[in-house]
Amino acid sequence: MTDLERIGFSSVSLVRQGEHRFYSLTLPSELLAETSFVIARDEDPVKGFQRELDEKRAREIAAYIDSGLGTIPSAIILSAQPDAELEYDSSRKSLSFKPIRKAFLIIDGQHRVYGFMLAEKAFRVPVIIYTGLSRRDETRLFIDINSKQKGVPAELLLDIKKLAEYEKDEEALLREIFDTFMQEPSSALYGKLAPASKAPGKISRSVFNTALKPLVRVFGEKSQDELYEILNAYFVALVEGVLRRHQLVDLLVNAIFFRASCAFFLIVAPKVKDRFGAIYTVDNFHYFLEQVGGNIKIGKLKGTGSAYKPIVDALEDALKGSFQL
Repeated sequence: MTDLERIGFSSVSLVRQGEHRFYSLTLPSELLAETSFVIARDEDPVKGFQRELDEKRAREIAAYIDSGLGTIPSAIILSAQPDAELEYDSSRKSLSFKPIRKAFLIIDGQHRVYGFMLAEKAFRVPVIIYTGLSRRDETRLFIDINSKQKGVPAELLLDIKKLAEYEKDEEALLREIFDTFMQEPSSALYGKLAPASKAPGKISRSVFNTALKPLVRVFGEKSQDELYEILNAYFVALVEGVLRRHQLVDLLVNAIFFRASCAFFLIVAPKVKDRFGAIYTVDNFHYFLEQVGGNIKIGKLKGTGSAYKPIVDALEDALKGSFQL
């Protein structure tokens, strides 16, 4: 096939929206990869507007496609370039163009297209092809698509992974612990968790997972129920021994402080085990946390900015401050 040969496709829909018109159809994935391109900012600072390509993400898409389970129904958004000589036949509802290397500028979907190129399997891909766009129009369309489309919240994706049977073992364990904290009236976090979205004054599932992930390495073979009892005892003691003492009970649901409190668990738990054996009760945690509450200053608990480690350091310093021979 030479650059002068045209290629045609039928079953094409012409859509008019405002001042623009575009065509809806499907193209073979290999043809899409061969005829589309992007202009990245680092390649052309004047004309470029696309984000930098993430090769790892594209390879993940390719692997997903080749797995045999992959399906990507969302359309790739393209802008036909003048050299493609795009023509639409309204009577036949067909579209033809020259399959040259840069027939279409990718407005949205560059990682999917690159993934198609890397994949071993070929299939048809839904596409939207705009025609007659200037570079300004293409840039504005890129901005509109990437600013007005709202991605699915991370909290919702975590919440529904079980239904999709996509959970890893660690994610499943954290989900079970989160759900127990959410459902048990005795939970220190009862009424303070938001499972599928972010909510003011509550800890989202994504914040909870991020905070607890470093703790997984010390969980050992303990069951989900045992882990809940241990962690809940710690949070209850933290509230009573530290936060309530300084009238800062609501600080527990602050994302930064919650992450700091989980990191501090890794410092306090070994001390509980050394003194009381592996008996992680509220009273045993309270033995140490009450001393922390007596030594720490309110300003240190609140921290500054978005860093959680200074809070951990302040809690640890307050714990050390109680040491006596």
